[in-house]
Amino acid sequence: MNFFKFGVFLAIVLPVYFYIDTYVLPNLYIFDPEVLQQIVNDALASAPTDNTTALFVDINQRMRDVYGETVIPFNTEDWFFNNAGGAMGSMFINHASFSEYVIFFGTAVGTEGHTGVHPASDYFYILKGEQWTHVPGDPEPTIYKAGDMNLMPRGTVRQYSMPSTAWALEYARGWIPGMLPFGLADTLFSTLDFGTFGKTVWLTAKAMIENVLRGKF
Repeated sequence: MNFFKFGVFLAIVLPVYFYIDTYVLPNLYIFDPEVLQQIVNDALASAPTDNTTALFVDINQRMRDVYGETVIPFNTEDWFFNNAGGAMGSMFINHASFSEYVIFFGTAVGTEGHTGVHPASDYFYILKGEQWTHVPGDPEPTIYKAGDMNLMPRGTVRQYSMPSTAWALEYARGWIPGMLPFGLADTLFSTLDFGTFGKTVWLTAKAMIENVLRGKF
């Protein structure tokens, strides 16, 4: 009987999931990967090469010029650490909603870890330094440098490293709530940095709720 109920549950839930995933979710996206690439290219061409903060400010303002109030104004107070997949860096949320997020992510000292398996596609635009990735069976790394974009379709798994100082603009589109356990698990079960946990939850929830109130899911 329990198997029958489970079968009925799947028969109802799976078609609903595939319908939302195929026909609803894509209509919620407002960010265009090609536009973000152009923003990154333009900012890299004009921002001072020795001032990474100025680059963040420039990119953030260019995104606000295109996407308006859905992009949070850049500030230096809302950065926070992120531990995920064994890697550690820091991040700033430019946008977070149920279907998309745009963040600055990176490290001043280098890091390495597992990308995680995500229900969203991830576009990783390198702003400074390098990102190295590895897949099983390939003895050589794929290396992304400033101006390059590393696309990871959802479900993709890689090992990655930022060997030294490196920063990126990261854009994810898909089932964003499904990515949150990966972003929080290391904090809960390893670092026990509950101050960072609280700041992560607060800033993410705040951004999502504000966008819901704007009609952006």
